[in-house]
Amino acid sequence: MSERKEGKYLCADLMAVLGVMLLLGLEYFKSVGFMEMPVTYDSALPIAGRWFCLSGAMLLSACTGYVLSTKRLSWRSMRPLLRLGYIYIISSLGALLMQRVIFEDYLTKEDVFAILRDFTATETARFAGMYILLILFAPFLSAAFHDLKTYNARLAFLAVMAGVSTLQPMLVVSGYYVLPVWLKMLSPFAGFIGGAFVRRYAKDTKRIVYFLLLLVVCGLQTAAVVYICTDRGVLCYPQFDSMASLPSLIIALLTLSLFHSDRRGDTALHRFFSNASGGALAALIIGDTVIDFVLPSLSEYFPQQETLLLMGLAAVPVIFILCCTVGIFAQIPVFIIRTLFGGDEDEEEDEEPEKKPEPKQNKAKPIRKLEPVPEFRPEPKLEPVPEFRPEPKPEPVPEFRPEPKPEPVPEFRPEPKPEPVPEFRPEPKPEPVPEFRPEPKPEPVHIQQKPATLDEILEEQGIPVPGDSVDELIAKITNEEKK
Repeated sequence: MSERKEGKYLCADLMAVLGVMLLLGLEYFKSVGFMEMPVTYDSALPIAGRWFCLSGAMLLSACTGYVLSTKRLSWRSMRPLLRLGYIYIISSLGALLMQRVIFEDYLTKEDVFAILRDFTATETARFAGMYILLILFAPFLSAAFHDLKTYNARLAFLAVMAGVSTLQPMLVVSGYYVLPVWLKMLSPFAGFIGGAFVRRYAKDTKRIVYFLLLLVVCGLQTAAVVYICTDRGVLCYPQFDSMASLPSLIIALLTLSLFHSDRRGDTALHRFFSNASGGALAALIIGDTVIDFVLPSLSEYFPQQETLLLMGLAAVPVIFILCCTVGIFAQIPVFIIRTLFGGDEDEEEDEEPEKKPEPKQNKAKPIRKLEPVPEFRPEPKLEPVPEFRPEPKPEPVPEFRPEPKPEPVPEFRPEPKPEPVPEFRPEPKPEPVPEFRPEPKPEPVHIQQKPATLDEILEEQGIPVPGDSVDELIAKITNEEKK
């Protein structure tokens, strides 16, 4: 009954198929006349099977919460209701037509309208009404579940919903119910919250624990029913069915946890159960009428009730597959219209991931976001570590330094012999020049004559004149004084 989708969770489709088959099995037990059979200790196994079938409705509710608990609240999430409404109307009309042909039940148009309105076309049609109502409230239940951020808060929410809805038939004082009767209608909501809780917190590593708990709960429930009803000889049908809500919820959640898996796939097995879940609503409504039609023929071949009960293990799956196939063919017009005009319902992923609570920010000092605490897993025992002994330090390797290259020996070149210094010979001192004393000037002669030179004067006085002239001698004396 979950929506078909490529790569869907196999767990969701498998649980939807199992839930519908359990409800059909419950009707099979009723049609066989199991309620009038004497209760003995030998009938413990059929009683356990019948009480396990009582959990079919809770399993459907939990499966709905498992799938729809992460959907966003939008108009798109309401679109599957159109297809489910179409399937419900076609299946209910088909069941009424079969009843008219086979059992000659003639109904007026007003009766047909009232049957469709009250979900009373068959005994199992009321479960279809419960499923459609649950889908209407699914976004609000999902929002309420995800607004609770901690594990303890969500567990308390589940416990309150389960307590007020499943314990109502048990709380009786002096023949009066302590809680109002309408609280029993909340049991599908408790199953929805339980399915969301399983989707969020179930672990694949605890399948053995879930299986053992499932056996314990089924065993305790069967033992209690057999012990109480053995003295009366028959099953206390109405009383026990009303008080089986809490055990049915526990069995449904344990079964869903047992098959829980986050893996998706598109194998042939996935496609088979996806198609089967798509036609499960039709099988739920039509299957009851088919069981009533087939059972008289089976009773002729197998008159014993014990044998009929065993035949139910094969008859119920066959009836489910046939009715489911009819339901899938009845949806062909919907598929055509949706392909031409509306597109695929599940073409977009509308799952909303789990959001972590945002810490309150302080304007003065921002609060640091805390990382989630990892799950505690005990560390494996380690082998004793040998005593640490430091290794001796290796001697330091001397640093390699290349030897310097020897400087090249300069080529020997003999020094040049110094030139011989000439012997110093002082120059001969010049003979002192006699002091010049000019002779008295003769009296001026008015005859203009050329002035005589010094040599001429000396020659006139009879003084010998050196080789050099007087002027040259004066020039030499001047040079010697400069030196």
